[in-house]
Amino acid sequence: MIPNIFTPERREVFFQVLEDTCSPKQAATAAGITRQTAFYHKANDPDFRSRWEKAIEVALDSLLDEAYRRGALGFDEPVIHQGRLATQVDPATGEERPLTVKRHSDRLLEVLLKFRYGDQMADRLKVKVDSVGLDADALLRMPSEERAQLTALLAKYAANKPEEQDDGE
Repeated sequence: MIPNIFTPERREVFFQVLEDTCSPKQAATAAGITRQTAFYHKANDPDFRSRWEKAIEVALDSLLDEAYRRGALGFDEPVIHQGRLATQVDPATGEERPLTVKRHSDRLLEVLLKFRYGDQMADRLKVKVDSVGLDADALLRMPSEERAQLTALLAKYAANKPEEQDDGE
């Protein structure tokens, strides 16, 4: 009989790493098992599968938190000047620290909004796209800056277009 190396202690390691990384491969490696062993237990043990799904939810919540932090709250990016890290002296401590600028990720904000309001955004886009005869999928593949430029041009076009008259009157 082959001994079961997937002990309760190794399972705990597996689930902790899965919660931290959202990666079954990394979790299996950390627990000292193969991915196949992990997926076997997921397929054949309802309690294991339930715990796996909860660990993935925790990991995805952490990713969502990080996306929000980077997109809305911003992050400090070091300033590189002439190929070197720029520094500044802290007036309070006299300590030299890296010079940073606060950056925000518009792309992450866009993804978060699509995640949260995807259906509403898709419906609005469909109405706008149908009215001018454009392909919605092609528009969604465009970079957001180009899409904004196109939207501005279409608004100018619509403003200069004569009002349509009703044939029934």
